[in-house]
Amino acid sequence: MDTKKQRDINFISDLTLGLVETLQAVPSVQDVQVSVKTGCERGSVANWEQRHNVTLPPTLRSLYTATDGFKLTWNYALAGKLLPLGMSLYTITDGFKLSWNYALCRKLLPLAAAAGKLLPLDSTGSLDAVPKRALYSGTNKTKCYSPPSFHVSKMFELDSCQGYGRVVIAYPGRGEDFPEASFWFLDMSLRPHFLAAEAQTYWRLMLAHLGMPQWQALLAGLGHTPWARQWYEVVAPYLLDGPRAPRPSQPQVLSFSALSASIDFK
Repeated sequence: MDTKKQRDINFISDLTLGLVETLQAVPSVQDVQVSVKTGCERGSVANWEQRHNVTLPPTLRSLYTATDGFKLTWNYALAGKLLPLGMSLYTITDGFKLSWNYALCRKLLPLAAAAGKLLPLDSTGSLDAVPKRALYSGTNKTKCYSPPSFHVSKMFELDSCQGYGRVVIAYPGRGEDFPEASFWFLDMSLRPHFLAAEAQTYWRLMLAHLGMPQWQALLAGLGHTPWARQWYEVVAPYLLDGPRAPRPSQPQVLSFSALSASIDFK
């Protein structure tokens, strides 16, 4: 095996914390595919930040300089049926800004209405009439955040969640107190639900949930559809038990900046 190919394998293994090798060792898992891209130039990241007037946190900036986008897909075979699973992260150029506008309403509200989860809106189409739910960050149970709004927040889509919502990275506007560049799940009715305060936490959550369907909704406490629950009970029933206490051993540290320096795609 040549040096470059071995370096690519090591990069994917480090990026996924060994998940690819674990999946390949499971007899019922088929067609494990990983797609990584050449990392962004630092100048391209800076141009994106200037265009949208935001600053990416160092962890997320290091991720995009390591790989501009990520996709891991695999199939689980059971009784002659295949369940396609996977996880992804948009490229920095594909992630687009969301705002409360007519085009977004036309695209998303019919889906929400079909799901029977449409939020009550006032005459201006505002979400302000909806009571804001208290949201907590990780182990910090004393800090309460109000969710981002379409009027003053800046939100950038990172994952379409197979049509069951979308993951966004959000920046607070005037009067908002949620963490800058935090990760949120927008459900079918456009209600934001807190996922993670920073990129490293979200990345580890994504890997831990194996790309299972509707895992973001499960993490947000919204539950999932009956067919999705059936697959959870077969593939990863432990995910239905809720969060577990951390192991006493030293946790593995994921450094995107170290990853970006460990591989050359040229």
